[in-house]
Amino acid sequence: MFLKKILRMIQFLAIIVILLLITFIIVNVSSRLISIDNSKQTSQRFSIAASYFIDTSNQLNARDIYSKKELLTAIDINKIPFELADQTYWIKVQVTNKTNTPLPLVLYADNSMLDVFDIYQPNNTFGLDQSLIHTDLIASNNNNRLLKVYPHLTFQLMTNQTKTFLLKLQTLGPPNIPLMVLSDDDFSQRMLYAQIFYGAFIGLVILMAMYNLVLFFAIKDKVYLVYIGYLLSAFFVLSSLTGFGYFIFSPKTQEFFNQYLLFIDYYLVIFLLVFTLFFLRYDQQNNKTYQVGLVLTAFLAICSFYSLTLDTIAQTKLFFSIQPVFYLFALFVLLRRLHQDFSWAKYYLLSWVPLLIGAAIQPLVLLNYLEYSFVTRNAFLFAILIELTLMAFALAERMKRNEKDRLNDITYHISSGLPRKSNLESYINRLIQQKYQDFKVLVIKPEHIEKVALYVDDSILTELYQRLFYKLSSLFQYNDKVFALTDKGEKLCLINNNSLMAIIDKRQKQQSIEELIDAIQQTVSDNYYIKSIKLPLSAVVGISIFSSNTKKSHQLINQALLAANRAETIHQKWSYYEDNSSNENAYLLQLTSDLQFALENNQLEVFHQPQIDLRTLRVCSSECLIRWQHPDKGFIPPTVFIPIAEDMGLINQLTLWVIKTALQQQFSLSNDYGFNHMISINISGKDIASQHFFPQVMDIIEASTIPADKLIFELTESASFTYNEQSLSLIEKLVELGITISIDDFGTGYSSMSQVSNLPFQELKVDRQFVENVNDDHKRKIIAEATVKMAKGLGLEVVAEGINSQADEDTLRDFGCDIGQGYFYAKPMAIDDYISWLENLDNGRIKQPVQGEFIPAEK
Repeated sequence: MFLKKILRMIQFLAIIVILLLITFIIVNVSSRLISIDNSKQTSQRFSIAASYFIDTSNQLNARDIYSKKELLTAIDINKIPFELADQTYWIKVQVTNKTNTPLPLVLYADNSMLDVFDIYQPNNTFGLDQSLIHTDLIASNNNNRLLKVYPHLTFQLMTNQTKTFLLKLQTLGPPNIPLMVLSDDDFSQRMLYAQIFYGAFIGLVILMAMYNLVLFFAIKDKVYLVYIGYLLSAFFVLSSLTGFGYFIFSPKTQEFFNQYLLFIDYYLVIFLLVFTLFFLRYDQQNNKTYQVGLVLTAFLAICSFYSLTLDTIAQTKLFFSIQPVFYLFALFVLLRRLHQDFSWAKYYLLSWVPLLIGAAIQPLVLLNYLEYSFVTRNAFLFAILIELTLMAFALAERMKRNEKDRLNDITYHISSGLPRKSNLESYINRLIQQKYQDFKVLVIKPEHIEKVALYVDDSILTELYQRLFYKLSSLFQYNDKVFALTDKGEKLCLINNNSLMAIIDKRQKQQSIEELIDAIQQTVSDNYYIKSIKLPLSAVVGISIFSSNTKKSHQLINQALLAANRAETIHQKWSYYEDNSSNENAYLLQLTSDLQFALENNQLEVFHQPQIDLRTLRVCSSECLIRWQHPDKGFIPPTVFIPIAEDMGLINQLTLWVIKTALQQQFSLSNDYGFNHMISINISGKDIASQHFFPQVMDIIEASTIPADKLIFELTESASFTYNEQSLSLIEKLVELGITISIDDFGTGYSSMSQVSNLPFQELKVDRQFVENVNDDHKRKIIAEATVKMAKGLGLEVVAEGINSQADEDTLRDFGCDIGQGYFYAKPMAIDDYISWLENLDNGRIKQPVQGEFIPAEK
């Protein structure tokens, strides 16, 4: 941790040194150029006198001005009041050589967007030479790129000679036209420095554009594409303002960019604003700030096209009147983000400092509101150079943050912020690689949490696990027996959204495993309030131990989960994973073979447990349950052989056998005995996932001649919520065929009522754990009542499984339950016993019915 801080400090100092070097170079070059600017008028070698006249009518010519010398007003050449207006400036410049040697000089106008730059030199004979020494720079036949970038006239003054020039200047671009007389060397040096800075700018733009283009194609993050748009806009704006675009493009092309400079300025601001929103991730939040930003961006785009209908002066006034608003908004969203998290946006904040300074200074100079110098004239160029340098760091920091967030999403649950299973797997793999074998994997699971999850929303469940995580983390904080699994020192991970896991160091002997588990169970057993219900939670704990047979992290995790499942069935509520692999595998393989033989030779049986209409007390259906009496091993419960059938691929064959047998028995019940009620058959999730299941069921139904609407298929809840589109389509086909679809054992899986409402179920079967002795537990009674009422609200028939007493029946009937099933009526019976039971009913009823008739829900 200390080393990381040192490295970060070194990185920050390196950045500061780089920025100081860049600033040092700019300051030194600029100071040299400032000294040139300051010495140009006060040179001991020559003197300058100037006077001016502003022709607002744009009608006067050079002869008019020269013949009416009273029109000209004497002024310092640096103080001429250039304004944003459609007018012509006539300036008389008189240069005198004060030395005894000839002077090569340059008369220079630092504005590359001049529309007119004509120079007249007086003639002693006629008072005015009719010819032009220097003509209009934008004339179509003038391809001198250097003159377009640097409008200038070179001349030579002999000893003590004076030369007079009359300048005609006009521009609809930036109104300020700084005039200066420089020595030939100073002018060359000025051009060299300007070209160096612009060359650096071009190189940086190309580098950053290529860098961002590569990032865009690699990461597909639109922020990099937007930044390229910003770079290109800045490039075109500065190419026009400095005139260096003439060195890159043809004169006509650059003149086109000059003409639409303000239009491009709009998109410079647009790209900057959109980039700010994307860079700071407002687009991911889609909040009001982001929406306001999009509206302002659209407004700017509209203004850009509207400005094309205006003249240049109106365009300029419109743009510079609204530009500050958007800069202020961009600063607002930046500061708002920094208020939430400063660390990853600090370079972006720093990049705004030179940008704002340059964006403020340059327009003021161009509009002649601020004194001209080489530095102020190129303030925006310098600002962009520094801003691009800082932006490179900002983008790198953002990429680093994105990668950190991506890793965080991989290692932490997004909804809860708790460490994921991947942390645990990585740590186990690291221990195995280091040949450290003295550890255990421990899983902590709140008992019956799946049932609780059915009646609360995800946010409440998330809060519950967060509270458990922090309570257990406090317990483990100073316990060296528990390994820290993450860089943050967290010692627990959330697994399967229902369990917490940790790794225990067996070498730490200060606390026994029994003492640790006892402390865990005491911590978890605190009461929690969920929807105003005080819920006593207890923990089941499963433990797996590293051994030579378990060399993979997932094996240890699965073994711990299996141990936790076993722990639910024992009194102490914690258990080690027991490996009986050799004997158990041989037993399971033999049992699979025996099950296959039993299927092929009809050694299985279908038992019936009646289902009773709670209003009429008539038998309305029976659940068909498969039973297996093994010739050698005796009775084998379905809880043993059904999972084997699923694991070994026999479940589809088993299900189809039950359907076929049940329909044969139903045919006999109907035709031979007159019992025409429905039959309910359990269906596996693997049956629904099979593409052959539907046509096979249709064949069996057609062969039986029993109508499909006499069938109910019960799907276990845990299987019901793993459907893909194919499975859902199959269920819909079964419903269209007339088969009723029921969700079985509701309350034992991971679904919610909202999920049930979105699937084509027509019946819901409440699990026996909520029904048996329902009046003995107030909380269970509340849950059972809520389940029935919610299901009825969704238009579902409700079957209560596990009615074992008259009190259970009365309570479930009061709740609105439609159908009852349980040992209170009858246990599951073989077909012959079931027929005898039916024949002993009182006119089809089990006893005197309550008043009223049961009206079934639409099927």
